[in-house]
Amino acid sequence: MRPSKRDLILDAALRVVARDGVTAVTYESVAEEAGLTKGGLVYHFPSRETLLTALQEHLADQWEANLTNAAGKPVDQLTDRERDVAYARVAATSADHAELLLILEASTTPELAAPWTRLMNIWTPPTPTKAPLTDDEATRIIARLAADGLWLYDTITGIPMSSEVRAELGERIANLVNPNHSGA
Repeated sequence: MRPSKRDLILDAALRVVARDGVTAVTYESVAEEAGLTKGGLVYHFPSRETLLTALQEHLADQWEANLTNAAGKPVDQLTDRERDVAYARVAATSADHAELLLILEASTTPELAAPWTRLMNIWTPPTPTKAPLTDDEATRIIARLAADGLWLYDTITGIPMSSEVRAELGERIANLVNPNHSGA
C-alpha cells in the first residue's frame, strides 16, 4: 500500500526536525523535503501549528502502535503490569533526535502535549499524589523512570549503547513489574 501524502509530509517534517530543529519546520522546508509544492502542503495542513500538532499525534500514534505490538493485544485488554512491561520494552529503544526535540517542544504547549498526555495516561502508572507509597506504586514508578532514562540515554549522553545491552536492560526493567519475572 502506498503511503498517504499526509504521512509523506509528516515523515519529511520529521527529517527537517532531525536535521535542523523544530524552528526550521516551515512550509518551504517541509515542501522541499517532501518533494511537494507549498500549496500541496497547505492543502493537508492549513497552518504551521496544525502541522506541528499532527507531528506530535503522528509520533504518539507510532509509540502507541509499538506499545500495542510489544504487549501483543490492545491496551483495554491489558493489566496494569502488562502495560508496564510493554512500556519498558518499547522504551528500550533509543530516542531519536527529532522525537526528543518534538517531545520537549510539546512540554511547553498544552495543545502539542495532548497526544502524549493521552498516551501516558493510558499506558503508564499514575503519578502518586502523596506519600507514603505502597510497594507496588513505588516499583511501578521506579520502573517507569528507569525505562524513560534508558530511552533518553544515547541521545542525552551521546554515548551509544549496543542494542543487545539496551534490550537486556529493558527486560530487566520489565522484570521489576512482571509478577512472573525470571530474576534475569
